[in-house]
Amino acid sequence: MRIVATVREFSPRTRAVLAVNAVNSFGGGLVLPFLWIYLGQVRGLASWVPAATLAVQAATAVVGGLVWGAVLDRVAPRPVVTLVMCVAGAGTALYAGAVSAAAALAAALVYGLGISGVGTVLRFLYAGAATARERGLAFSADYAVFNAMTGLGVLVGGLVAAGGPGSSATRFAALYLVDGATFLLAGLAFLVLLPRVGAAASKSTAQEGESASAAGYREVLRQPVLTVLFATLALCSLVSYGQLRSGLPGYLTADGAVGPEGLSGTFAVNIVVAVLTQVALGERVQRVRRSVVLSATGALWTAAWLLVLVAGRQQGTAATVSAMLGVLLLSVGEALVFPVLTGLLNDLAVERVRGRVNAMLSVAVSAGSVAGPLLAGATLPVAGGLVLIVALAGAGVAVVLVGAALRRVLPGAADLPAPDGEATGAADAAGTTGSADPAGKAPATAVP
Repeated sequence: MRIVATVREFSPRTRAVLAVNAVNSFGGGLVLPFLWIYLGQVRGLASWVPAATLAVQAATAVVGGLVWGAVLDRVAPRPVVTLVMCVAGAGTALYAGAVSAAAALAAALVYGLGISGVGTVLRFLYAGAATARERGLAFSADYAVFNAMTGLGVLVGGLVAAGGPGSSATRFAALYLVDGATFLLAGLAFLVLLPRVGAAASKSTAQEGESASAAGYREVLRQPVLTVLFATLALCSLVSYGQLRSGLPGYLTADGAVGPEGLSGTFAVNIVVAVLTQVALGERVQRVRRSVVLSATGALWTAAWLLVLVAGRQQGTAATVSAMLGVLLLSVGEALVFPVLTGLLNDLAVERVRGRVNAMLSVAVSAGSVAGPLLAGATLPVAGGLVLIVALAGAGVAVVLVGAALRRVLPGAADLPAPDGEATGAADAAGTTGSADPAGKAPATAVP
């Protein structure tokens, strides 16, 4: 298979990161849908506790992500990656004993702090690939692996939660403990797989860290192209991730257009299509300009939300089919654009602030995911949800226009990395965008 051949091209370190994250994603899937049910119904805590727990977890994740990004720019990645995984593992394991509001909120604090760094450090490790081509393919492969293993984890977790030996509290607690164990195994694996940094490298890293500390997030946000890309990621996250579990089900079920079975089918379509898109197109999309991929995604999302609009005005099979077609287009665009924009940001990132760039990337995606439900809650009651769906279709058009604008300002080597994996020209990037040399110029020095 093409995907197998692609993975074989990766360096041993990139393959190792993919393998470790596969196990970790499976653990996350085990508990992904259950926190609200677990705290409210299984543990019998007050109705405000699950909401407050999720809010604390999200807020801590935003702040923690910025902290981990700054640390990665100052410290060699090996101890940082291990610490991040251990903190996240301890946090999710604490939920197993969350029998009170205080215990649940404490678990949320620890888990939010840890999970905020997981995506940042993994992208940082992938960005250390020797060529821009491998880096882009690694982000695509990671997206497919994450979705596939998370989906498998959700399936297994559902089977365990639904039945088996012991009480429901015992079964749910076991799921959280297993999730925690996968984080700890990931931390141990990275501690073994990532080589130590020698004295000379440590000194170089410290010097780079001092430079990064002086610049900080201000240097990142002073780059106009990076700022536009962060805003675009937030918008993309709002249109896709932020609506799949809020605006989409809220609109489709408000007047009974789609029932629980049809809604469940749309979520299955989302996971399956996201994985298959990466398997089928993950390598091919590397030969397409990234600005074009962004515009194409916006067009797909506009069509998707128009299909959802139609589905909400129908009933029965016709509504379900229209909804699934809409989710299919949403999923294809989602699977294409997020790995591509992640690769683009890392190609444009200056090495000394790469950790901060990936932290801002996480914050942008999280901001869109949080803003999505807020937008849905505020607009769904207006005109039967029509305002929300039209606004989302309009946001898709905005993504098309942003892609067209980026085509004019991105350096050619960043918009379309060399297919043979040759280094990207630093002068080209600096002269065109005002940013320093892209990561494609050489292997990332911070990750041996």
